[in-house]
Amino acid sequence: MSSKKRIIIAILCIIGLILSIDLVYIYIKTSFLSGAPKSFCSINSFIDCDGVAQTDKAFFLGVPLAIWGVILYLLFLFLNFVDKIREKINFPLLNVFKNPSSYIATIGLFSFCISITLACISLFNIHKICILCFMTYFINFFIALVAVKKDFFITDIKNTILDFIQGVREYTTLFLVVVLLTVLTLGFFSQSLVLAPIVKANKSIKEFSNLKTNIYAISGNTLGNPEGDVSVYVYGDFMCPFCRVMNIMLHKLVLDDEKVAVYHVNFPLDSACNPTVKAQVHPGSCILSKYALAAQNQGNYWGMVSGIYNKLPRNEKEIIQIGKNIGLDTDKLYNDAHSKQIDVYLENQVYRGINEHLMGTPTIIIDGIPHSEIMPYFKLQSLVKQSRIRHAKQK
Repeated sequence: MSSKKRIIIAILCIIGLILSIDLVYIYIKTSFLSGAPKSFCSINSFIDCDGVAQTDKAFFLGVPLAIWGVILYLLFLFLNFVDKIREKINFPLLNVFKNPSSYIATIGLFSFCISITLACISLFNIHKICILCFMTYFINFFIALVAVKKDFFITDIKNTILDFIQGVREYTTLFLVVVLLTVLTLGFFSQSLVLAPIVKANKSIKEFSNLKTNIYAISGNTLGNPEGDVSVYVYGDFMCPFCRVMNIMLHKLVLDDEKVAVYHVNFPLDSACNPTVKAQVHPGSCILSKYALAAQNQGNYWGMVSGIYNKLPRNEKEIIQIGKNIGLDTDKLYNDAHSKQIDVYLENQVYRGINEHLMGTPTIIIDGIPHSEIMPYFKLQSLVKQSRIRHAKQK
């Protein structure tokens, strides 16, 4: 490789490495540092490096793409100077790198093809772009162009494949060990998702959202242990899809943890019973709450809650059918749902939510601390654990 090519490739690699390290920082900041300020490259809803880093498309095999970028440019730098290293260090393994410029050209071309795919995902799937990412895409292309021979990658690809096969033959045992270690390492990251909390959270939420019914459903007026050491208050709207997911999680929670009690507070985003709702969000959710509260008079509030979330009835006839399916007296259910008692009960619950200054549903409140977002199951468990730690410190 000529000195001029080597210098140009080195400069491009260093720029790419700096950009990738910056992308790693952006990823760490958005994923692990709550309350961190926006990055300079998060300009609007479309040009948003932070937003791209927070999607599940920012990972491969449980490892952030930014880290893969760092590895790529370090590999380029190594190949760029491997012949110089070989002159200084008499290490037999380095002799397998016979055509480093061809390897750089081939890997650069392959990386650019991947870059085109990632660019399409950003534009047409995520609908956000990361300008730093796009800069690395062009750097990959330029590195390949600088390193390529005259026949447009044909010789480079051929040299890379033949040298790889020869290297594997000479160092078969070492190759197998490296492959095994790589598979085990990537297997760990892809399964544990320790470097991909966003993917882990989405996977947990999806596990519950994909359930057609609440397979953990508990009947009766009590959910969990009223004598337990942690009380969880969930403010929900029956027409809120995330509330349905949270309801399933809470039922599983009390099965997994015998010292938790869950209390449901109705907060329909329906102007028919909620004075804070000016423009209709979930019309019809008030009547659903009334029927759930009416079922409490027959000792099966939570059975009705899960039934409504499972079926999402469109009219009172379908609501009453749910009551019938869980063994309620449907005449009493109808009369109670339209009674003054239930109107007052629901009004009190709505104003309770108003006084809590709810930002939306579902909202989980534990020890007076609100959490207004759909969360993965492991975070819900973590909130319970944090509550116990606070209680222990207060003793």
